[in-house]
Amino acid sequence: MFFNKERGVVQSFLGIEDVKHAHADGVLSAVQTVFEKAGLDNWKEKVVFLCADGAAVNLGKRNGVAAKLKEEIGHLLAIHCVAHRLELGLVDSIKENQRLKQLQEVLQYLHQQYHYSPKALRELRMLADAMEEKVLKPTNLKGSRWLPYIHKATQILCNSYAIFVAHFEDQVSPERTTRPSSAVMGRAKNILHYLKSHTNVQFMHFLLDTLDFLKALSLQFQQDSLTPGEAVQYIEACLNGLTELCLEPGEQQRKMLADAMNGTYRGVELKNTTTDTLATDRKKIADMLTKHIESRLGDLLSTESIVQQFSALDHNVWPKLDNSDESKEAFVLHGRANIESLCHHYQSILVREGTTVTEVLGEYRLYKIWARMRNGPLRDTLLEILQRGDLQTKFNNLGIFAQIYLTMAVSTAACERGFSCMKRVKSDWRSSLSTQNLTRLMFLTIEGPSLDTFDAKRAVLQWWQSGSRARRPGFTAWCIQVRFSSCSVFLVMIVLLVYD
Repeated sequence: MFFNKERGVVQSFLGIEDVKHAHADGVLSAVQTVFEKAGLDNWKEKVVFLCADGAAVNLGKRNGVAAKLKEEIGHLLAIHCVAHRLELGLVDSIKENQRLKQLQEVLQYLHQQYHYSPKALRELRMLADAMEEKVLKPTNLKGSRWLPYIHKATQILCNSYAIFVAHFEDQVSPERTTRPSSAVMGRAKNILHYLKSHTNVQFMHFLLDTLDFLKALSLQFQQDSLTPGEAVQYIEACLNGLTELCLEPGEQQRKMLADAMNGTYRGVELKNTTTDTLATDRKKIADMLTKHIESRLGDLLSTESIVQQFSALDHNVWPKLDNSDESKEAFVLHGRANIESLCHHYQSILVREGTTVTEVLGEYRLYKIWARMRNGPLRDTLLEILQRGDLQTKFNNLGIFAQIYLTMAVSTAACERGFSCMKRVKSDWRSSLSTQNLTRLMFLTIEGPSLDTFDAKRAVLQWWQSGSRARRPGFTAWCIQVRFSSCSVFLVMIVLLVYD
C-alpha cells in the first residue's frame, strides 16, 4: 500500500517469490527479491508499517520478520491483523463458557454429519423438499480465520431448525427401515435433546444476535481502505452493541420468544419452557466477549500507542470551540503532545525530509484553524491536503504524517484474497505453473481490467502474429509438408536406382 498524488491511496500486488528457508531470514530474502524485481531497491527507506498474521515467523519478538526489520528501521510499526484477532477473541470466549462450548460441539457435529455422509445430506434435502422449505449444508467452523463463517454456521442451524430436528427424529425412529449405526444414533439423540430444550434454542438465537455485531465488525475490518481511526470507531460501535444485548434481548431472540409463546417453536414441542430471557447469561457472555476483544485489540484502543497519537489529526474528536476561555485553552492545547510524540517517533523521517518539530507544530496550528469547521471522515480531509496544490504547500511537513496514517493497513484481507486468487489460478489441473507465470496470471486477475472493459482484439492479434506454431490452433504448414514429401519420394527413387 502506498500513496500516489493522482490516485490517492493505492493497494497493489507486487508478486510472489519462492521462500528458500521458512525462517525470518528466508522470508526477508524473498521480500527483498520481490521489491528488487519491481524496481524498488530503496523500499526500506519508505516502509513505515507492517501488518501480518500472528505466526511467530512474522511477529516473533526476537527473531520474527518484524523484529529484524525494526533493527534497520527504527520507526517501523508492526501489527497483527485485526480481523484475525477478532476471531481469536471469540475463540477465547468459547473456551471459557460451557454453553458456548456445547453449542460449538453441536455445530461441529452437524458439519461432520452432512459433510462426510452424502446419504445423510440427500435425506436432509429430500426432507426439506417435503416440508417445502430450503436448507443449506452446514458449514465448517474450522479452517478459516474470518469470523463470518462462525456466524453462517449458527444462522443455518437457526433458519433450518425444524428440518434438522425432523431429520434427527427420523434417524432415531424405531420404524426406520435402514437404521444407522449405534454411534450415529447416540449422537443423534444427544443433538435432539439439545435442540428440543427451550433454553438452548433461546441461547442459539441470542448468540446469533451477538454474532451479527461481530460479523459486521469483521466485514468492516476486511475493507481495503480501512484506517486505524476507523477501526477504533468500528470496535467501539460493536462493543456498544454488545452492551445493548446485556440490557435487552436482541432481534433474533425476541422473534424466537414470540414464536414459542405456547411452548412450540416451528412445529417442535420444546421442553423446560420458561419465561426467563437469559439475562444473566447475556450479561456474562457480553462482558466476556468485551474483555477478550479489548485484550486482543488493546494496542489500537490504548491512548499511549503510537497509532492512537494520530487521533490528533481527527477534527471530529477535537474539543468544541466557543467564546469561553476554557474551551479556547482546551482547543489550543489539544493534540500538541500527540504531534510531539509522532515527531519523536518518526524523527529519522523528518531529518531525511529536512524538517523540524517546530515547523510541524506550526503547520498543525494552521491545520486546526482550517479543519475545525469541517465535517466528514478524516480520510477525506487528509486526501484533500495531499492532493490540492495550495494545501500541499501550506501543510507540506504535516503531510508526512498524513501519508503515514493513510497507508497504515491494519488488516491482511487483501493478502488473503491474493491467496484465494492463487488457489483459483494454480489448481490441481495447473499445478506445474512456474512462479513467473503464476505471478503474471495473478497480476492479470488482481490488477487487470474487468471483462466488461477489456478489449481483447489487440491481445488476440498480437498472440496470433507473434506466437509460435504450438500457439496457433489449426495451423498446418502445408508447404513444408509438401517439400518433405517430395524429398522422401526423391530419396526413394535414388535408393531404387542404386539398387538396380
